Parts: sequence; C-alpha cells; structure tokens
Amino acid sequence: MKTASDTLTTAAAKGVCELKLFDVRANPFPHVLSEGFIEPRSYEQMRRTFPACPPGTSPTGFSLYRGDEGYESLLAEVPAWGALFETFHSQAFIDWGVRQFAGVWEREGCGIDLSKARYVAYREDRVDKERPKLRRAEHAPEELWVRMDIHQGRVGYSRPVHLDHARRLVSMLIYFCDHAENRMQGGELLLHGTPTPGAHAPTRVTPRHNLMAAFPCANNSPHSVPEITSAAAPRNYVQVHISSSVDIWRRPRTLRTNLASLKLKLRDAVGS
Repeated sequence: MKTASDTLTTAAAKGVCELKLFDVRANPFPHVLSEGFIEPRSYEQMRRTFPACPPGTSPTGFSLYRGDEGYESLLAEVPAWGALFETFHSQAFIDWGVRQFAGVWEREGCGIDLSKARYVAYREDRVDKERPKLRRAEHAPEELWVRMDIHQGRVGYSRPVHLDHARRLVSMLIYFCDHAENRMQGGELLLHGTPTPGAHAPTRVTPRHNLMAAFPCANNSPHSVPEITSAAAPRNYVQVHISSSVDIWRRPRTLRTNLASLKLKLRDAVGS
C-alpha cells in the first residue's frame, strides 16, 4: 500500500526552498549555512504544525521517521511539509549535493563515482538507522537515497563528539526554533574539525528560526551537541541525509583515537 510520502507530486515542491549554491565555509571543516532557507510562508506553516514527537529509538529520543503514522499524516495534511519532503526526495537534491560539495568529496576521498550519482526511492528503517552498516545493501553505491527525519531535543538531550555513518554523504539540519526564544541552555551544534595541533576552535551554530546547516560527512567532520540543561520549549529541527547503501568513507583506526581524545578535551572544557 502506498503511503502519503510515496504519492506526493513533485509540483508541490516548487518554491519551498531554494537549492542554490552556498559559499562553503572552510573552518573548522567545510560546511554551509543559510538563513531563511525555506520560503517564509511555507516555513511558518511548518513551524505552526511542527508535531509533538513521540518517544522512541533516535538520537534525541523523540522523533518521527518516514513510515510512522504521524509522519505520513503530517505530509498528507500540511502542504508545506509534503513539498519539503518532495524537495529532498528527488534527483534535484542529489544534483545539488554533487554541485555543492563535489570538490570536498573528491578531496576527502569519497568512494563513489559522482558522475553516476542517481536518486533512488529507498527507505532506511529504524533498525538500520542506528546500525553502522545496513543489514542488506539493495542498491549500487552510486544509487543514492535520502532521509528526512523530524526531531525534538528536550532537556537532557546531548550528542557526544561523533562522525555520521560512513555511508552518509551529506548531513543537513534545519531549525524550527530559536535558542534565545526557548531560553535554552546548551543545544548548540558544535563543529569540531580534525583534532590536530593548531586546529581551529569549534564553530558554534546556535539554533535560529529557518536556519540551515549542511556539511559533507567526511573524516574531518566530527561534531557534537552540548547537553540541554534547561529550555522553555523543545529544540525542534529536521535532519536530512544523502546516503549510499555502502560505506563511501574509509574510517582509519587512528581516527577513533583522535575522536576519543577530542571527547576528553571537550569534557574537560565543559567541566572546568
């Protein structure tokens, strides 16, 4: 049986957000930021209808994934949400990722032929979402697919320094909240970069309404979220991934040691 996310028309996606090329910020690792990423009226419709996410297995503990009843109802009932889904689940979005980050991917050793990058309509389930490798790879490495997940971070939420799965090509976050309005302590996105002598200090991305942050998931992209210790409202955001079915980044063993060292440094800095 087809779900709402399977049957939405691509025509609905026009104008919901502009997939233009953004200036790539080099430090502490390549990333892009965009204020007002979603068309204002569409954003306001999504902000007003942002769902209360149920508890479940996810990094935040509260999420809606494609296939969940609440997710499918939201896409079917709110045109702006359906349009956003169609924007990302498309060849156009894959093409944007290649144009935006091809130079970074190639320089950092991306293991696929970008000239063959093609969108496929594959859905990664909740079990595989948490696994470093899929239980079964159904598609060729260049056949890329997309996740659009809805998350809420509440008091107590944090993320240690980490890299996203080695099958991910791009991670994107779009915030539907404002750090100051929420009177939030913690909850920023920290971009750390490679822990080497002379490395840049982490870049702090503070949640703001309709702010988009995106970066290639290469070996030089460790990031974290400090614990939310207090907040008047949840940290509402959408996370989007472009992904392959197989690992496209080689994670050397030395990288694990470096990440562990970076985690200790961050812990000591927070505790001091």
